[in-house]
Amino acid sequence: MKIGSIMCKLFDEWSDNIKDYCEKNNFDFEKARKLSQCWGRDFLALQFHDKEKGRKGLLDETPMPLVLLIRNTPEGLIFEQTEYTQKYLYS
Repeated sequence: MKIGSIMCKLFDEWSDNIKDYCEKNNFDFEKARKLSQCWGRDFLALQFHDKEKGRKGLLDETPMPLVLLIRNTPEGLIFEQTEYTQKYLYS
C-alpha cells in the first residue's frame, strides 16, 4: 500500500473548510489533498512525503515535514501553518 493512498475520514468531513482555507491563503487544495495524512480524534496533520527518500520507513529515520496541522476545537477548526506550509502548498 502506498503512503497517502488511504484518505482520512476527517479530511473528507472537513474538506469544505480545508478548501476554503486554502483558497483564502492562496494554497493549492489539490496539493493538500495529496499529502500524507496523520490523524487522531480531534486533529489532522498533513505531511510531505519525499518519494526519493525514506524508502525503509522508520529504519531511515527520515521524518516527513509537517505541512499543516488542523485541530477541531469547540470554537471550530483551527489551522496551524508550519515552516513548510508555503513550500508545499503555495499555488
